[in-house]
Amino acid sequence: MVVNARWLLPGKLEGTGMYTLRMLEHITAQRSDIEFVLLYDRPSTAKHPLLQGDNIKHRVVFPPARHPLLWHLWNRWAVPRALWKERADLYWSPDGLPAQTSAKQWVTIHDLNFEHHPEWLKSNVARYYQREIRRAALEAQQLFTVSEWSRKDIAERYGVPFERILLTPNASGREFQPGPVERQPYFCAVGAMTPRKNLQTLLRAFDQFKSRPGMDRYTLKIAGEAHFKDAALEAVYAGMAHGGSVEFLGRLSERELESLYQNATAFCMPSAMEGFGIPVIEAMQCGTAVISADNSALSEVVKGVGVLVDTYDVAAWAEAMAEMTTGHKRWREVGMARSTEYSWKQSAEQLVAQLPLKQVRR
Repeated sequence: MVVNARWLLPGKLEGTGMYTLRMLEHITAQRSDIEFVLLYDRPSTAKHPLLQGDNIKHRVVFPPARHPLLWHLWNRWAVPRALWKERADLYWSPDGLPAQTSAKQWVTIHDLNFEHHPEWLKSNVARYYQREIRRAALEAQQLFTVSEWSRKDIAERYGVPFERILLTPNASGREFQPGPVERQPYFCAVGAMTPRKNLQTLLRAFDQFKSRPGMDRYTLKIAGEAHFKDAALEAVYAGMAHGGSVEFLGRLSERELESLYQNATAFCMPSAMEGFGIPVIEAMQCGTAVISADNSALSEVVKGVGVLVDTYDVAAWAEAMAEMTTGHKRWREVGMARSTEYSWKQSAEQLVAQLPLKQVRR
């Protein structure tokens, strides 16, 4: 089995990379009879691989796929050549992008944000995803996705039979421990700083929240890297009355991230669309109350175990934050229980069940 592993970036794992890594950890262990060939697009990732095993082979395939033209070359020329050389009978692409190959092909499509909101991406990126992921949905022998919401969305948008899409949900990216019951006076948010994360609403809501009597001691801590310059977000931040109480932490180590979750009054997920939302489960695993936008797969994951708020309603977000200053403890146990409902092992078993019963390694 050959796998697109170009998102396995040491120290820079985000949603797709975390899904790829955690799924492969279980799949390669469960099927020791199969040889897995992981394809990377840059030498540094293959030199220090995040996953190793007797049945795992690492291979670099040029060119480095860092923008749509190179993605096209990688998927339409470089990967097919590698599949031919490896005599591959199966190729799995966890990032939704298919290869030009006659080999059996599996694809995981996480969400269709580029269809609903192409304005969130550079125009050439949105067009590439719209063309290629539609092709994957229609041509791949097996489709996977990470939430019931995405499953329904893919089926309706592309006219794919619902039963062709198997559910392999995300889970917590790390094994975090619950934090103390008593929390420090701050809210936190975690994730790549892109327009769909809707941080503008969170900043405006925090400004309103801070203007309430008795809320002076609270701060807002935001962890994550900016993928590109966001002038609109910068303008909102510059116009805040309480901007001095906002901390932009950048990318954190796993220990720093765990501590951030464990001690927060509440975790905030204001995203305008998510195929799943791994940070929500990580926060719940730490016993941290969650305030989330009520949309997409976030509603599915958070319903009943956290506070769901209209995505762009600044006043409602400010009110939810105020309520959490005294009511965060009520969400602790139900959130931790919800986090245990999602398991990488169970998701991997869904994929493994589609593999041949026995395969002799070369």
